[in-house]
Amino acid sequence: MWEELTSWQNLYCAYRKACKHKKSKPETAEWMFNCERQLLELQSDLRKKTYKPQAYRYFMIKVPKERLISVAAFRDRVVHHALVNVIEAHFEKTFICDSYATRKEKGLHLAVKAAQSYARTNQWFFKLDIAKYFASIDHEILLGLIKRKIKDPHVIKLCETILDNQNLSMGCSQGTGLPVGNLTSQFFANIYLNQLDHFIKQVLRYKGYVRYMDDFILFADDSQRLIDDLPLIHEFLAAHLRLNIKEGAAQLNRVRQGMPFLGYRVFPRLLRIRRENLKRCLRGIYLQESAYVKGEIDSEILYQSTRSRLGFIGFANSLRLQKNIWGKDQQAVPTV
Repeated sequence: MWEELTSWQNLYCAYRKACKHKKSKPETAEWMFNCERQLLELQSDLRKKTYKPQAYRYFMIKVPKERLISVAAFRDRVVHHALVNVIEAHFEKTFICDSYATRKEKGLHLAVKAAQSYARTNQWFFKLDIAKYFASIDHEILLGLIKRKIKDPHVIKLCETILDNQNLSMGCSQGTGLPVGNLTSQFFANIYLNQLDHFIKQVLRYKGYVRYMDDFILFADDSQRLIDDLPLIHEFLAAHLRLNIKEGAAQLNRVRQGMPFLGYRVFPRLLRIRRENLKRCLRGIYLQESAYVKGEIDSEILYQSTRSRLGFIGFANSLRLQKNIWGKDQQAVPTV
């Protein structure tokens, strides 16, 4: 596995993935100009076991909630892609069908569709999420889960190196937490909650269940069953993963009232955008357009960001909404 990970083919593939939508960045442009030399040096460092990741750069975002985002150096992002390229298939076959975050042929929209499908065949939903999920992930437990599938000691050592490359400014204690914003963090986070998926599906025997990273929904016809099983989920998370359900965030209701999930209001036969998410999308489009006019971003960034936001809006039942957005008064936030 280590030979595959450090092969030229895999590193070049990882480099191409790391470049995607980032070609205008100075660091990416420098790598593209010296691609062959940079990859050969990286390959040599990996094979000699002298590879050391660089320090993260950090910035804070406050919408939709305050989070510290960690940005790895381009060289390290290449390594992250190279690692996931090799180990992903070993874990993919263990993931349940209704886990949708950061997986091929999955994603946010399919998670919403799955939730809507279960809403048509069940009367009640229970929406839960994990308190401070990324900051609470235990490295020892995570590495134990990785070692169940990956036996190559060099690959395990690389995983440890990536996990150890953290700054105390993240607010995490030693041996705890993943930096938000990294490909490996997202992939490792999926591995970590895979145990919860199997507990809910195989032990509690829920047919209706959808998870997108640390947001998950259970469906049932009997609300009392959902209430009775909540302490069991609490106990499992605390005992096996050292995690807790976010206090005050649990939502139990009838599906006909609509489920707040991943930025949408999901009804059995209807999909609406939540007002706060709509306002955020429209403001984002306006700010990106302004930045493009001022020359602060290029056309590629404007295109990708606008396309993403319009895709989010267009996924809902929003034809009239889209007409309002592109009507005469583009500054007004239309009624949802």
